[in-house]
Parts: sequence; C-alpha cells; structure tokens
Amino acid sequence: TDTQKKIVELLCYDKQLSAKKIAEKLGLGSRSIEKNIKKLKTLGFLIRHGSPKNGYWEVTDCDTEEKNKWENQKLKINII
Repeated sequence: TDTQKKIVELLCYDKQLSAKKIAEKLGLGSRSIEKNIKKLKTLGFLIRHGSPKNGYWEVTDCDTEEKNKWENQKLKINII
C-alpha cells in the first residue's frame, strides 16, 4: 500500500524512527503504522534490531535491486 511504501522510504533515511514519529510525519494514527510495520516485518521487508527504545530498523529493500521484490510482494501485503 502507499502507507507501507512511505514507511519503508522514511526508514531508509532514518532507521531509528518510532511508530509514533512515523505516524506524525505521515499524519496517521500510530496504531495504523504499527499494523503496517507488522505486515512489513512478516514479509521480511523490515527487521528490528535492539530494544524498542534504543534499537533501529533494517530495511531490506532500500537499494534499487530490491524494488522489484517490493512490486512483486505488493498484492500479498494487502491480503495478509
């Protein structure tokens, strides 16, 4: 979805953003962001390292090679 793409884009630039900060930047509720992050984690697009307070996100599709993976998985994200 567009929201999931925006989350990935934001986390490519700042790997320490919290769901709350992402929600503020996108103008959405933090619960909505948390649900989308969960979907992205399930599909392997996001990996969380460390604690919730001091950890960071690893985005597995920041480079251009992985953009095709994103497009191929787009429909699956909506189904889950």
